[in-house]
Amino acid sequence: MRVAVSSLVLTFFLVSVTANAAVDYSSALSQLSLSEMRQAALGIWKHGLNPKVYWNDRLETLYRNGGNLEKTLRPQANQAFLRMLKDLQIGSVDPVNAGRDVKLVRRDFLTPKQFQMIALAAGNDAQSFVNLVAPQNAPYIGVQAAMQKIYPHCMDGTWQDIVPLTTPLRLYSVHPVIREIKSRLALLGYPMKNMDDRFDGDLLKAVTDIQWNMRIRPDGEISPKGKVWSFLSVSCMDRVRQIQVDMEKMRWFPQYFEKKYIFVNLAMSYFIMMDQATDWPRVMSFRTINGRPARKSPTMRDEIVNVIINPFWVVPPTIFYEDKVNDLKDLTSDQIREYFDSHHYEAWVGGFRRKVDPTTIDWKGIAAGTVDPDIIIRQLPHLGNALGVLKFDLTNSFAIYLHDTNQRELFDTPMRQLSSGCVRLEKPLDLAEYLLEDTPWDRQTIASMMARPGEVVAKPTEIPVPSYKRLPVYTAYLTSMMNSDEIVRFVDDIYGQNPAVLRYLDGRF
Repeated sequence: MRVAVSSLVLTFFLVSVTANAAVDYSSALSQLSLSEMRQAALGIWKHGLNPKVYWNDRLETLYRNGGNLEKTLRPQANQAFLRMLKDLQIGSVDPVNAGRDVKLVRRDFLTPKQFQMIALAAGNDAQSFVNLVAPQNAPYIGVQAAMQKIYPHCMDGTWQDIVPLTTPLRLYSVHPVIREIKSRLALLGYPMKNMDDRFDGDLLKAVTDIQWNMRIRPDGEISPKGKVWSFLSVSCMDRVRQIQVDMEKMRWFPQYFEKKYIFVNLAMSYFIMMDQATDWPRVMSFRTINGRPARKSPTMRDEIVNVIINPFWVVPPTIFYEDKVNDLKDLTSDQIREYFDSHHYEAWVGGFRRKVDPTTIDWKGIAAGTVDPDIIIRQLPHLGNALGVLKFDLTNSFAIYLHDTNQRELFDTPMRQLSSGCVRLEKPLDLAEYLLEDTPWDRQTIASMMARPGEVVAKPTEIPVPSYKRLPVYTAYLTSMMNSDEIVRFVDDIYGQNPAVLRYLDGRF
């Protein structure tokens, strides 16, 4: 009986706390004008949320009927507005539902006390309340700008379907549909000086840019069944939903990023480092190579803790089983030895306790699953090492890090979802120099330590990053973006992440 009473008291306490919190939220919202709340809700599309979800027909009818709105409308309006603010700040989609490659935990919403403080800062203005709650990190601002550019075209009818293409178009082609194509591309922000029916230089630049973003070698041609035509055939609202999903993804991250941070857009294979901690902001940007669809790079937050010159590469379990064992299982002893020697591999057992001769290992048995391997393959530091000559250690437990590469030519290709999950950097020395500045490790010193052609280094050099330079690293899979050139760009969702997010999104269009 005592247990039952205690349980009842606890339940009553929790219900009371929840009710009091709801009252605290509601009391802050009750200071807002209903008409201003309505206007803020109707304009929430600018943040990638559907106004009809938060100001529905029932609320609009009550509003237009007038009378004692504090009695008839206020309770429902407060509830809807609070839901909108929650969806705006932390998202309606729990990141755990977005796929196993999303390594984030859903953030908490504002406490009642924080909520009251924001209400005070907003001066009881509904739109100011929205602005103060909304994400302010740079990638969110970029996709928000894309939303504000595209959504109005869906509403006013300026985004029109293009007449089906029946013949290939290339530079100097003349065709009536070209005028429609130029109009569409101009809506996306591509410069078009002449809105005529000629395939000119401006159109060629736009088509080349689109083909690169679609991960194909640009040929400057629009063909009836080609990727550019598929790109042009996507409806306006489908593009809006694509942007909407990306805005939702950025709600999983902190509202504000730090003054110094790294952001990697996994979908567009691009790296940017921002340092706004001084009077002269510094920006570093370059291409990346990241996980292929079968081995996706994760969406996550982490930080760089070490720079390693001439790293070992320890073959991860997935690559060990799916790649290396398959390479080795049908080789003769001489071929196995040649394989290990040519790649500067070593075979170890017992967690690096003992190095073994790779020709004595039953690779066929490992492949068949009849032998339980206690084998680790490690590649010695050299210029051809899979990690290149620079590695940037992160803190995660799933063996994801940033690194150089021995295949630098791949940065010149449009399809750069090629790795086994880690992120390869086009300019790793630039990043190492930045992280280690104000230490004895300047650019020249770092470069002097890196392996030369034909050289195999005995062991890596590990340099801790000073605590004030331990940059947070954010990685996210964003398939839309508008940058400073004011062009809205889209890429295909080859990770298949967007449908999962859209499925759980409450405020979808």
